[in-house]
Amino acid sequence: MDKIKKEQLEMVTQQLKELSGTYRDAVAQIGISENEYWIWNTLVFPDGEYSQRDICAAWSLSKQTVNTIVSHMVRKGYAVLEVVPGTRNRKIIRLTEAGQKYGESIVIPIHSAGERAIDRLSPEEFIAGSTALRKFITILKEEMTDAKSK
Repeated sequence: MDKIKKEQLEMVTQQLKELSGTYRDAVAQIGISENEYWIWNTLVFPDGEYSQRDICAAWSLSKQTVNTIVSHMVRKGYAVLEVVPGTRNRKIIRLTEAGQKYGESIVIPIHSAGERAIDRLSPEEFIAGSTALRKFITILKEEMTDAKSK
């Protein structure tokens, strides 16, 4: 492997791990897992309705992980599951009033820190970084798929 490319790949991978670790450390101080945080984040700031399957797809989480976390939320009275009419077993997750309040206490401080971090970048820096990362991920997925088929 080309030494420069190896170093570049390590740099990107380490930065992504550092970003993930930053969130993991922040939510650990609250006493929840990173996976639980992403589920709360999705439900506190809904952009539509979400089923467990939707959350799995959005955050690359396993069905078992999402099911365990959502079941815990339901048991604590933070969420309810509503069957989608006309489907066999698709259920929408809705936060209860207590769940919304608790979720906001978890999500808003971390989300606000992220917004403040974005504010410290110029719009051009943010767009360039986000665009480059999205392109890298898309190409990496293609390359991983190609590698499997060889």
